Amino acid sequence: MPTAYQLINLFLLLGSTQATTAISSNPRSSNDFSPISQPSLLRAAELFQNNGRPPGCPPCPECFNCQLPKFNCKQFGICSEYDGQCKCPSGFGGQDCGEPVCGSLADGDQRHVRQDNSTSCKCDEGWTGINCNVCETDQACSALLPSLDHSTGRPTHPSSSHLSTSETPSNKSEAVCYKGGYTVKESYQMCNVTNRKILDMLPGRPPQASFTCDTNKSSCQFQFWIGYIESFYCAFDDCQQSIEVGYEGQPNITRNECKKMRCKCIPGRMLCGESGSVDISDFLSEEIKGPGKFSCSSDRGGCQFEEPAMNQLITDVFGDTSITLDCQAGECMHYTMVPGFKVPERPDNSKMVALSIALTAFFVAGASWMFWYCGRNRAHKYPAFYGRSRVNPAEQDALSAHVPTDITFSKIAYSINHSTNNSKAVLRQVSGKAKSGQLLAIMGASGAGKSSLLDILAKKSKAGFVTGDILINDMQISNDQFKSLIGYVDQEDTLMSTLTVYEAVLCSAMLRLPKDMSLDAKKIRTLETLDELGILHLKDAFIGRSGRRSISGGEKRRVSIACELVTNPSILFLDEPTSGLDSFNAYNVVESLAQLAKNYKRTIILTIHQPQSNIVSMFDQLVLLGNGGRLIYSGAFEACHEYFSQIGQPCPAGYNIADFLIELTMKYRANIPKHVSGHSQVDGPTQLLRDSEESGNYEPAGDETELLLRNSSEGSRTSSSTLQALRNRLTTKQDVESEDFSSLDQLVESFEASEISQSFDKEFKTIQNRGLVIGAGIGDELYNYLVARSRDRAGFFRQFLILSSRAFKNLYRNPMLMLSHYLLAIFLAGVCASLFHGVTLDIAGFQGRMGLFFFILALFGFSSLTAITIFSEERILFMRERSNNYYSPLSYFLSKTILDIIPLRILPPFILSCIIYYPVGLVPTLEQFWKFVLVLIAFNLVSFGLVLFISLVCDDVGVANLVGSLIMLFNLLFAGLLVNREKLPYGTAWLQDISFYHAAFEGLLINEVRYLTLKDHRYGVDIEVPSASILSLFGFRTTAFWYPDMANLAFLFLFFMTVSFLTLVFVVKERR
Repeated sequence: MPTAYQLINLFLLLGSTQATTAISSNPRSSNDFSPISQPSLLRAAELFQNNGRPPGCPPCPECFNCQLPKFNCKQFGICSEYDGQCKCPSGFGGQDCGEPVCGSLADGDQRHVRQDNSTSCKCDEGWTGINCNVCETDQACSALLPSLDHSTGRPTHPSSSHLSTSETPSNKSEAVCYKGGYTVKESYQMCNVTNRKILDMLPGRPPQASFTCDTNKSSCQFQFWIGYIESFYCAFDDCQQSIEVGYEGQPNITRNECKKMRCKCIPGRMLCGESGSVDISDFLSEEIKGPGKFSCSSDRGGCQFEEPAMNQLITDVFGDTSITLDCQAGECMHYTMVPGFKVPERPDNSKMVALSIALTAFFVAGASWMFWYCGRNRAHKYPAFYGRSRVNPAEQDALSAHVPTDITFSKIAYSINHSTNNSKAVLRQVSGKAKSGQLLAIMGASGAGKSSLLDILAKKSKAGFVTGDILINDMQISNDQFKSLIGYVDQEDTLMSTLTVYEAVLCSAMLRLPKDMSLDAKKIRTLETLDELGILHLKDAFIGRSGRRSISGGEKRRVSIACELVTNPSILFLDEPTSGLDSFNAYNVVESLAQLAKNYKRTIILTIHQPQSNIVSMFDQLVLLGNGGRLIYSGAFEACHEYFSQIGQPCPAGYNIADFLIELTMKYRANIPKHVSGHSQVDGPTQLLRDSEESGNYEPAGDETELLLRNSSEGSRTSSSTLQALRNRLTTKQDVESEDFSSLDQLVESFEASEISQSFDKEFKTIQNRGLVIGAGIGDELYNYLVARSRDRAGFFRQFLILSSRAFKNLYRNPMLMLSHYLLAIFLAGVCASLFHGVTLDIAGFQGRMGLFFFILALFGFSSLTAITIFSEERILFMRERSNNYYSPLSYFLSKTILDIIPLRILPPFILSCIIYYPVGLVPTLEQFWKFVLVLIAFNLVSFGLVLFISLVCDDVGVANLVGSLIMLFNLLFAGLLVNREKLPYGTAWLQDISFYHAAFEGLLINEVRYLTLKDHRYGVDIEVPSASILSLFGFRTTAFWYPDMANLAFLFLFFMTVSFLTLVFVVKERR
């Protein structure tokens, strides 16, 4: 009976024969077929009788189909219902799963079948065994780990290509090859049979066994090999695994006990029908039913395979009780899956951390209170001032001892270069002198160069070209020595508003008086100075500032004078000391200066604008400057009236000489009336205007206009018609400029030709001809005094302590900034603690941690912009005090930064950490807590250093805030949350390396989640993912906490502080 297959072949053959015949007979028509010929029928009948084969052709092999009874899947592989092909277990291949495959488990379906049956496979590096299933190194497993399902431990994509270690750097240190023999998910073991009798019977053909277990299926498999060729295989079902832990050095024993067992021989193989060997096929299939047990000791060679029927066979044939084995196990897994390893539970160190927080907070609070208490009370302990307890005689002599100092200056000229070929002359050939015990007044109209002359005489740094000679006691001395000899009071008051009057002056005394002088002596000197200036009753009053309660402007001016006067300078320079004062206070200030000059033999040099007659009478010497810095008079004040009378410009009787001199030096010529009678001095300008109008040749300049209007407005008798006449006169231009200039030239030439000027020039040339040098002749006494005075100033450490005390007082007496930082930290810590309360160990919890850390860093980064105002408010004060040799820049820099860092940059991060750490649920260990605090403080310090540098470079607060905000945002962009490091354009990764936001953000994440395992349940699947793997996906380096993250933060802080200090030294200077 022919089969269906044969019938189909027959029909196909007949069809092809008919088609061939038709085409050959009629090539023009392929559709016309002739009847089947007789030979064709005979050939078809012959093929039918031979089952469709041509004569002499052997039968074709049947296609493999495991659904047919004659085919089966070895290793008890699974037969597919769809294509009749076998699904082989790991390590086996071929159509029937009968051949071992090579490579490694990481190759998946790409493994090739072994070609040479005389040896084991050639395995990839790190793998071993006949079928390369057993791992040997952790590095080998790192290639397999990315394709592992963490819930099953098995490859999820076995068809994926082998991944090299370099392609998966994030898992290199997380994958391990566990060799303990205990099955976690799916383990593989390769064993050598150690029964002596069996080895003797198989010389040159080593017997081996491979053993595989799968905990998810509760099943195991066993293959027995002889000479690298498989003889039979077994399957174990309903298996249970156990481990017996040895005590004190005893080996651990792992047992796999299976209730059911089935085995099959591979026909034609050793022990299964091979020629010359026994055939145990029936024995294996009929007798081996289980239970089977495979046990291993941690000692090498300590494994054995047991099954009742098998044990009986081994006993009968070889004399052993079971098959003994020496096995090598290997299973790839994540390090957290290693038996005996437990995912670290959060240790409960809350009590220790809480105690640590409490002790630290108590220490900080106690130190702050002691510092505040000592600073507050020391400032209010005054020594007896009016009683008998003053200072000892030695200190009193040292305080009042000084060398009387004369100052002589000749041909002082000063010009400012506006361009290469254009310069403006500010002073021209100005000369004069002031002896010890005299008060020299520099007068002139606005813009005449009074302040410029004072700055040059005080040897201040000027932006321009200065010529001329300045002699001290008829000799030249160095600038440093000269500055230790003088005091300088600026026109604008630059005082710290939070200090009291006494504290401000005492600070100057402590910094500048001899360091050998006792503190009580310095306090006495401070009180004496306040008393001399009439402000002793204000010693406990705060200086204050505009918009807040403060002392008056005139009182501030006297405090500024006291800060210089307290050091008993030999020469005291004052720029407009009566500016802003009423007549009474102005007189008191000048009177105290005059008394200081006469009683203590000090040299006083001041600029003054339009003083009252009672103040003018106290002047000893006068330098009168005209427009363009031209010298109109220089000499004794008492001789100026006679001099101007001699040149035809006498001061009218009853007219204020100061007003007369100012009006005389104005740019345009003024006709001075010969007599002013029956009027007070305030009527002078009105009468002057009236007389000038009568003459018809007077037109005032801008400065003079201001003067006349002010004086006219002060006069009670000035009528509105007079003021209107003045305004009308100002609107009428007259061409008298050449005549006016000639008038000013005549005044200058008259003085140059005067006996006063010629006598001064002759005297100065005589001094120059002596050729005196520093320290020689009459200069010995002054030279020694200067050396001693410069040596006796407070040292660096004393300066640091004094400035730190002042800075701390300024901080706690202006508490809004400090309280704002603390309240902001407390409030936002509470908000974060409520929003991120109890973060979980899942993907959402990981996201919450990242968001929390990112927000905290942004908070402290932008709050550090408050450091801009810390220095900007004291910028002018620092330049003035530095110019007057109060202290060194380093002592000021350290005191300011330390007193800002401790209360504003260290305490707020600590307060926030204490509040949020436990409510949020961060890792509750002491190490992790203090690392968290350390990162926040380091980040805050770097932010402070950056902002400090910006505030020193940018003197405009608005510009500094804008630049600081832009830099913060730029660093925030590269923190690592918004831009992945791996996705940055080529050549821009260094921007993330220098971002202090990235260093801090990465450090916080590593400290918190590096050793955590995230567990989640999604779509019915339990997922366990190491947090380190997610960190790697975001581009973070899991081992970068100390280096480079903390190292970068430390370097950036030191860098910013260094460049800030250098900027303070070389850029922030007083330039006049």
